[in-house]
Amino acid sequence: MSNLFRQIPAVDKLLEEPAVKQAAADLSHPETTAVIRQELERIRAEIAREHVELSAEEITSRVVRRLEESSWNRLQPVINATGVLIHTNVGRAPLPAAALERLQALGRGYFNLELDLASGTRGSRYTRAARLFSLLLEEQAAENDTIVVNNNAGAVLLVLKALTAGGEVIVSRGQLVEIGGGFRVPEVMAASGCRLVEVGTTNRTRLSDYERAITPETRAILLVHPSNYTIVGFTESVPRQDLAKLARDHGLYLIEDLGSGSFPPFPEPRVTTALEHSHIVTYSGDKLLGGPQAGIIHGRRELMAKIKKDPLLRALRIDKLSLIALEAVLEIYLEKDYGSLPLWEMASLPPEMVKARAENWLQNLGPGLQGEVVPCSSTMGGGSLPGETIPSWALALTSSHLSAQELLVHLRSNEPPVLARIVQDRVLLDPRTVQVEEDGEVVKLLQKGVRPCS
Repeated sequence: MSNLFRQIPAVDKLLEEPAVKQAAADLSHPETTAVIRQELERIRAEIAREHVELSAEEITSRVVRRLEESSWNRLQPVINATGVLIHTNVGRAPLPAAALERLQALGRGYFNLELDLASGTRGSRYTRAARLFSLLLEEQAAENDTIVVNNNAGAVLLVLKALTAGGEVIVSRGQLVEIGGGFRVPEVMAASGCRLVEVGTTNRTRLSDYERAITPETRAILLVHPSNYTIVGFTESVPRQDLAKLARDHGLYLIEDLGSGSFPPFPEPRVTTALEHSHIVTYSGDKLLGGPQAGIIHGRRELMAKIKKDPLLRALRIDKLSLIALEAVLEIYLEKDYGSLPLWEMASLPPEMVKARAENWLQNLGPGLQGEVVPCSSTMGGGSLPGETIPSWALALTSSHLSAQELLVHLRSNEPPVLARIVQDRVLLDPRTVQVEEDGEVVKLLQKGVRPCS
C-alpha cells in the first residue's frame, strides 16, 4: 500500500509543472495550492479505498483538470449567442457605458452616498434615485414615492411585511409563479408573515372569486405578472382597474408585482400604467429597465412612509455600486438616449443587419464545420414579455466530427466561452445578442474549426 502512495507528487513539485502553470494562469497562488491539495486528498482516499495504482502523469492530468474547472467557474466574460437578451445565467441586462464610467469614477473613492452636502448632515441614499424616477413617472409622480432595494423578490417581501403581516393577501392561482432559482411567490409571501388566500383556477379567475374571498382579515390583493409563461386558450383574468375598484370599496391595498416593469421605448408592462390603479408597484432593475440588479418600489406616499420605517428595509436596501449604475441608467431614459442602452440596441437591431453578421460568420467556417444562415426568433428572456419574440437570423452549425451537444460544449470551452442553443439538432448562433465588438472573437473561434473526438 505504501508503494502506491509514493507515486503522489509533492504540491511544490506539481506547482512547477508547465501544464499545471498553464491551467492555473487565471487563478491566485493560494487558490491554486488549495485545489491541488484537495485533489491529492481525493487521490489518497481513492488509493486507500480501491488500492488503485496511478502514475505521476495520471495524477498531474487530474490536477490539471481540477484547475481548469476552477478557472472556468471564476467570473469571466462570455459571448451570448443564444438569442436571449435578458439571460439570467449570464447577468441579465448588460450595463451601458455611462453606468460603467460612473462606477469607475465614484466607486474608486468616497462619494456622498448618504451625505447632504448642503447641510453636512446625514441624508438618504434614495433621494436622487427617487427624484429621477419622479421625472420618469410624470403625472404619476405627485402622489407616489420610490424606494430601491436589492432585487424584486426583496421588494415584494418588504412591501408585504410592512403592509400586510398578520393578515390575508388574495392572489389568483394562475399567478402563483416560480420566480427563478426555485423560489416561488407563496414562499416569499409566507416569509413576509402574511397568509396567502388562493382564488380562481390556473386558467380562469373572475372578479367574484376575489370578492367572495374577502374577510375582515384581508389586507390586500396581490397582482403578479406571469413573467416567464403564458396561458392561452380557455382563459379569463380580471382587469387591473376592476381589482382597483374592488380594493377601494373594501379598504384594501392593491399591490402589483410587475416583474419586468418598463418605460418607453419598451412596451408593456408599463410602470405608469400600473400606477394609475395600484397602490404599490414593484419590478426589477436589470430586466426591461436595462440597469443593474435592483428592486424598484413605487407607491402612494403614505404607504411608502410606513415601508421606510420597517427594519427589513435596511437588510434589503440597494448596494452603493448598484445605485451608482441605476442613476446613470435613469439619466439615459430622461435624455431619451435609448441607443446607448445595450438592451434596446439589441432589441431594435434590424433583422437584415443581424443576417449580414451571420453571413459573415458563415464565410469563416474552419475544418469540420458546416452551416447555413437561417431565420429564427430571439426572445427577451429573464421573465420579460413571455410569448413575444423578435424576428432574427442565426448561423446554424453542424459538424461531421461532433454531435450538436458536443459542439455546444466545444463553443463553451473557448476563451472567452461562446454560448449558443440547439434547435432541431443544429447549434444556432444568433448575432442579435452578440456585441458587435465580439464578432472578431466568434470569427476566430469558427476559423479554428473542430477535430474529431479522440
